[in-house]
Amino acid sequence: MTAKLALTEYPIEMCALRSTRRTAQERLILTLVLLGMVASLVACISYEQATKYQQKPDELIPSNLVRSQLYYVAHATEIILLVSAGLAALIFTNWQSIERGYLLRFVLFLGAALLMTARGYSFSELLSTKLVDWSGPLPFFISVLAFIGARRRNWTLLGPIMVILAVLFSALTLVGMAGLRTFTRQEGVANLGLILDVLYWPASWIALKDHPQDSLARRLRFGPIVVYSGGSLFTQTRLNFVMLFALVVVYAYLQHRRKIPQATAWIFGLVLVLWMVLFTNVFLEDTRAFQKVESVAAAFSSRLTEDTRTGQVLSFSQSVEPYELVLGRGSLATWNWGGVAYRGGTDIGYLTMLFYGGVPLLVTYVATHLKPCLSVLRKNRTNWQLTAAGVVLLWGIRLFSSGYPSAEVNYYPILFCVGACISREPSQQAHSSQLRGKPYRRVSRVIRPTPLEGVLQSASYSAHLEAIKPE
Repeated sequence: MTAKLALTEYPIEMCALRSTRRTAQERLILTLVLLGMVASLVACISYEQATKYQQKPDELIPSNLVRSQLYYVAHATEIILLVSAGLAALIFTNWQSIERGYLLRFVLFLGAALLMTARGYSFSELLSTKLVDWSGPLPFFISVLAFIGARRRNWTLLGPIMVILAVLFSALTLVGMAGLRTFTRQEGVANLGLILDVLYWPASWIALKDHPQDSLARRLRFGPIVVYSGGSLFTQTRLNFVMLFALVVVYAYLQHRRKIPQATAWIFGLVLVLWMVLFTNVFLEDTRAFQKVESVAAAFSSRLTEDTRTGQVLSFSQSVEPYELVLGRGSLATWNWGGVAYRGGTDIGYLTMLFYGGVPLLVTYVATHLKPCLSVLRKNRTNWQLTAAGVVLLWGIRLFSSGYPSAEVNYYPILFCVGACISREPSQQAHSSQLRGKPYRRVSRVIRPTPLEGVLQSASYSAHLEAIKPE
């Protein structure tokens, strides 16, 4: 209810505070998300353990991986819960608070995924477990999770989920590094590869977030990404360091957009790195740990110039005709790589989308997942959207390499951030500023409202002046 107090010709409107209690639909959606994320963690850890113990010395990834029964149960539970949460969020979405035209683009995106499915599956395969294959429709239908991130109030849960993921997988990375024995690349990938793939996205979100000044979170925001850097050295994965460099560039850009001075921070960081290098060379050079790290770094540097993409791309171009990429070969498709029918796509995410779903899938994916991020970066959006846009931009860079959508825990943070980018919910401060006809500018202090007694006294004085004003 709204009450008005008429004081001469300037009425004062006193609005009742809006209830902050969640609706039953919101509680249901967040409960499904929470349970689904727990199931996804169980499936991820189970898969990582199977990879570690079934790897052969000459393999980076086991060719015939046998998953446990726990994995299948957890993965099925994860899919059911998260798809249900996403569909519920889609049904109850207020489309006035979503980017204009997004619904049409999303429907076309789902249509492109269905076209890919129809071209690749037989009727019997649709009724089998192949329906949830990574090259099938599920990695694209899971995008309904974006509508959960589109509601700002949901980030009271999604934010802590990001932090928990970062802390948990940072701890798993440290445990994995401590458990290394031979320090070969094969052992590093088996112990750390999957864990690092998950860690990067919540760690990037924490690093890019604009935390309150002098808060503990602000001081520790680079901790998870530092752990990621250390683990990446032992896996000797060049892509991981490319993504670290991309994160530094995106961080500098977001800080520039926030108008936060950076010179002092960069100088301090450079001095800290130089000091750590000198300290390590002087005091730790003869230790066993330093010698192991030095041998890993030497092995990593020897493969920095290896070309692992050109041969694959040439074989792909010889096996797949350009016209086949217009509509794609469909789900479960194969191509001839070295005389073998290979069903693993390519090491370029965008090209893999073209191979399976053609131009319709690639164009609609970019329109529904990457375009909203660019819109946020181009316009003056709120801070929570800038952070999410930075994460999605990093995902767009990752797709130039071996990235690909998946119904797994490493992809869910990206979808939540896509949702934040499509949101058009005004913040409370921005809405108040618009009512006053002034541009919104974030302040760091709380402005307390004038007590009602003061307003009434001012109104009484104005009425008195009105009464004694001469004719």
